[in-house]
Amino acid sequence: MKILYVNPARLSSGLDAIIKGPPLSLISIAAMVPEHDAKLFDFKVHKYNENKFRSLLNQSDVVALTSMTPQISNAFEVAQMAKEQGCTTIIGGYQPTLAPESVAKHPAIDFAVRNEGEHTFRELIEYLDGNNNNNVLRNIDGVSYKNKEGQVLHNKDRRLEPNLDNFPMPRRDLLDDKKYIYLGARVAQLETSRGCPHNCKFCCIIKMWRDNYRPVTYRTKSTKRIMQEIYDIDWKNDFIFFCEDNFTIKIKRTKKILETMIRSGIPNKMLFSCQSRVDSLYRNPELIDLMHKAGMRQVFLGIESVHQQSLDAMNKQNTTPQMVIKVVSMLQDRGISIFGGVIIGFPGETKTMVRQNIQFARSLNLTCIQFTPITAFPGTDFYNEMSEKNMITSNDYRHYDLFYPMMRTEQLTSNEMFHLVGEAYSAYYLSRGWLQMLIKRYLNPFGKFNWMTRNIPRFAKTVIVSGREMLQSMGMNLSIISDELKKYMKEGKVNKSLIKNNSNISRKEKELVPLVKKATKPVKISN
Repeated sequence: MKILYVNPARLSSGLDAIIKGPPLSLISIAAMVPEHDAKLFDFKVHKYNENKFRSLLNQSDVVALTSMTPQISNAFEVAQMAKEQGCTTIIGGYQPTLAPESVAKHPAIDFAVRNEGEHTFRELIEYLDGNNNNNVLRNIDGVSYKNKEGQVLHNKDRRLEPNLDNFPMPRRDLLDDKKYIYLGARVAQLETSRGCPHNCKFCCIIKMWRDNYRPVTYRTKSTKRIMQEIYDIDWKNDFIFFCEDNFTIKIKRTKKILETMIRSGIPNKMLFSCQSRVDSLYRNPELIDLMHKAGMRQVFLGIESVHQQSLDAMNKQNTTPQMVIKVVSMLQDRGISIFGGVIIGFPGETKTMVRQNIQFARSLNLTCIQFTPITAFPGTDFYNEMSEKNMITSNDYRHYDLFYPMMRTEQLTSNEMFHLVGEAYSAYYLSRGWLQMLIKRYLNPFGKFNWMTRNIPRFAKTVIVSGREMLQSMGMNLSIISDELKKYMKEGKVNKSLIKNNSNISRKEKELVPLVKKATKPVKISN
């Protein structure tokens, strides 16, 4: 059969226009059925022409889509076009997992794949291809579909694959690597684990990678398999992004991976990026040296808030603003750039508190920050809680894009939240401070960030120019910044007493301070 894999478009808002990563989920399921013809169309990077796209659909038997929540409207449009061309449609990803009933009942969707999709997709393709395994649709775990009467049926949940090494290597041959640009650099993606043992209140990771038959929330690949995937990637890329939720969850495992990378000499040829947590790096400062030696030059950190009451409510009780400041300093002292995430309008925060968050973020001098209005994704406990409190203000999934507010709180209306998001982006990216910081940091050929030198032209074009133009086209400018935030900006730093009062570091955490100071010493790499 001929299978067309499609990554639907997203709304161009926030930082979406400057972050374009490859669809790892699609090339992973494509690897499960290598005997079938495969093509990939990615709306994020491929030029769309309706006639040519319909011709591509007309040449396909099956259209396989992935969809996060804000993509679902476009995914349905693509599925409708596919049905008009006579294709069978299969959709997987976060939205079909979080809201399988609403996705599967759509007339253009034939099959919705819930949770981990590899085995379910392979069995579905075998079923559609009329194989000799005598597969019966009702026996394919993890799939939802409509019967002849239009009623949605949900087959039983699929058990998670216990050994991620058993999955084949992703079909990277389907990608056009030149088109995937992440903060000005060509990027490939690699997944070393799935899931997360933490349970942040607003996060839907644990809902995606769960096993209802056993208490499994986090699985890993072996170091050998990870190294195989690194070598499988085209090294013409600038970065390999470890795209899981937290690369540093298991410290011993992370150290082993980093030490293996260092011994291999890979950091001399390739740079890396990952997501981590402030508390993990604070308690294990030796990791930062290892990350630097292994070629890690970009790290995403969830800064979230300067207010301890919010961090505690998010189930981030082990993180404090003082820890954020220390970890950011340690990373940037080693020339590692930071992409931070800050939440706008977490329940309990007033306008003043949100503006304090914005100024706290500005004081950290991070390379990039994504300011996201608090979002309750369907299917999560947080969504159910907010729904019961009548806090949900929009059921239009296009507003679940981490830019437009889809809810309110007792302190803020959704409209007030939207204006605060605009204030945040304007204050951070459109004021002189950010651009001056970047020029000083990246144009120094002898500085700690000189690894960025070769990417400066593309960074300037895709991040500085295009990003700022996009924000301005959305009505953001310095005039929308409130007098209160301007006052904080003029003072230059967030009030020290605010950080002190919000940082109730425990006795155990105080005992770790000497370890943090030792992080500046060289780390010995075992042979």
